[in-house]
Amino acid sequence: MSIFAELLAGLGLLFVGLKLMGAHLQHAMGREVRRLLRAATVSRVSAFLCGAVAGAVTQSSNAVTLIAANLVRGGVFQTRQAIPVVAGANVGTSALVFIASVNLKVAVFYLVGLVGLAFHLRMDKRAGWRDWMGVMLGLALLFLGLDFIKSAPQELDLAAAAQAVGSLLTPTRGFILGCLLALVTQSASTPTILAVAVVQARVMGLEDGMFLVIGANLGSGLATLISAGDMKGEGRQLCHAAIQVKALGCLMVGLTAVAAMLSGVNLNQWLGHLGGGEPAFVLSIVFLALQLSGALVVVALVKLSERLAVRFSPPSQEDRLSRPHFIHDQAVRDPPTALDLVTRETARLVTQLPAILPDLDRQDGGEKPARLAAWKGAQAISAATDRFLTELIDQRLTRTDLDLALRAQAQVELVRALQETLHEFGMVVDGFRPPPPLVFNLSESLRAVLLVLSDAMPGESMELDLDVLDTLTSDRSELLDRIRRDLATSCAGGGEEARALMRATSLFERALWLVRRLCLALRARANEDNPPEWQSSSLTS
Repeated sequence: MSIFAELLAGLGLLFVGLKLMGAHLQHAMGREVRRLLRAATVSRVSAFLCGAVAGAVTQSSNAVTLIAANLVRGGVFQTRQAIPVVAGANVGTSALVFIASVNLKVAVFYLVGLVGLAFHLRMDKRAGWRDWMGVMLGLALLFLGLDFIKSAPQELDLAAAAQAVGSLLTPTRGFILGCLLALVTQSASTPTILAVAVVQARVMGLEDGMFLVIGANLGSGLATLISAGDMKGEGRQLCHAAIQVKALGCLMVGLTAVAAMLSGVNLNQWLGHLGGGEPAFVLSIVFLALQLSGALVVVALVKLSERLAVRFSPPSQEDRLSRPHFIHDQAVRDPPTALDLVTRETARLVTQLPAILPDLDRQDGGEKPARLAAWKGAQAISAATDRFLTELIDQRLTRTDLDLALRAQAQVELVRALQETLHEFGMVVDGFRPPPPLVFNLSESLRAVLLVLSDAMPGESMELDLDVLDTLTSDRSELLDRIRRDLATSCAGGGEEARALMRATSLFERALWLVRRLCLALRARANEDNPPEWQSSSLTS
């Protein structure tokens, strides 16, 4: 029973350590990784090396793939330029596997003590230290868990345990087990590190461990598609490129191993000689060979890889709608220009708001997918604009530019909240077949308000349009409260339609409130751009 408890504790510490280390690494280095990837398009070699560094830093090829996919969707670079980044990221993740193959038991004890002392002294209160302390704690827990896993079987008859595992595991079963573990853990490194620990404990042979690692490599490629969720088009193309890297590596290393077995070579002995009596080091080499062989082939045949990725995931309308029209990375170096570009991008987002809302006068079968694509595209551009502003604020801005940047960030947050509210309202409206008069009136009224807001973007009539919006979005709490009371009476009987109507009414009120807030922000900006006559004359005199 104690053996099982120690093994379970080791697994728990391993998973917690991996989670802690990955989360804190991505938080501490996420922005630097994005900057690194954006600078990775000079050549295939630089892209591959940048991807390897990003993979080593994040210890997650899936995370690097998804970051690169979002950059491709944002138009930062093309799929062909990003494929070497994904290939390099897979190679970079092998760093942790090599570290795990080294016996660092005493060093881990010191590391746990130092990290614990640092937390006791409240050094985690410093923003620059907090994440790195989390990384160190995660690394310490990871190695502590590995030590538990290695030491747990020592009370067993190792020869009998190895014989039992050997009789249960065949190369095919080991491959399938590794694939399943990778799908569950969303990582190839985790099953490989587990295999390293079990092989070091002399419970599993090198041959079985190698096929488990090969299966984990393929499973992690398939897990990339799961991590991508409902991402489509160009963003998903890099997930298919990642699968190509994994599949080619498995094919090359796996076929070599099978050919050796068929020719009568004892893989356990041959692999043992290869690692100089260090079985854990052998599995680390196998893991690196899997990543490197597939990555080099994909990078060398990047055009063919891109064609295959495009065939499986052709560009979608959402990709076109997800690309910012004005902001770009180089503009961050010139704050006044960057702020002007943000203003234009925000104005464009505002003009696209009516496309998220249903048009009940002209509803057809293809309108709902178009609205969904418009919402996802607007969300992507809003997120890109927010990241752009965050990077801009990190620069040494003047007080005036910093004030403008913070106001622009607040406007983008309002636009994002309004996008989300309009999408939810549209989903409620879509639930009615046909929409009742109240829903029709709410939807068309909100659409009219959004059209006026769209027309209020910088122009000669901006001030007049804002005055109209001020009237349209004025306080209607008494009317809406009366509607809600009537609906609440209907809800008492358990009517689903009445509850949906109450939801629509609440979302309508929230949308009007957000539009009014946005109008106030736009009016403040308009007043800054057009100062009063007395102020202009005093400035020129």
